[in-house]
Amino acid sequence: MFEGWGEFYLMAGSAAAVLIGLIFVVVTLMQDRSRSSVLTGSKLYMGPVVLQVSFVLVLSAAALAAGVTPGAMALLAGMVALWGFVRAAQSVLGIRALRGEDAPHWTDVWFYGFIPGALYALLAVVALGLWSGSDWAVQGIAATITAMLLNCIRNEWDLVTWLAPRPDSADPFDRE
Repeated sequence: MFEGWGEFYLMAGSAAAVLIGLIFVVVTLMQDRSRSSVLTGSKLYMGPVVLQVSFVLVLSAAALAAGVTPGAMALLAGMVALWGFVRAAQSVLGIRALRGEDAPHWTDVWFYGFIPGALYALLAVVALGLWSGSDWAVQGIAATITAMLLNCIRNEWDLVTWLAPRPDSADPFDRE
């Protein structure tokens, strides 16, 4: 079914594995944050990103596995789509509920909630295409995986740039 796509799925799966590793780096940047802040951030921000790259890794591995039938791939893609869509809805509701000091940037609900939700809805359509044997579904799953990876790259960059800055320390060259 995925003949000629081996290099693509090897690259996509490898990229997903690297992005999962980057999340571990991001977590180490959170050492000076309060536990409640870390738990909220993990649930609403890091969790969905890890889940999304894990889904890319699973779908890529399944595409590379010998003997995977279109029906099995459709079932797997459908389960991923359902699980991901539910998780995206939870992110939208959770991010929208943040107020005060924890108020999110306006883009957070889009890139951590709505866009992943739309990608999971697209994956569900692709799963139906795989199930029905549509020729376009092979390209559809590749395009969806690529979009998922791009969204994850954006979100991990967002997390790193938000977590990395530290409070200003006394500048030895500041003479005021």
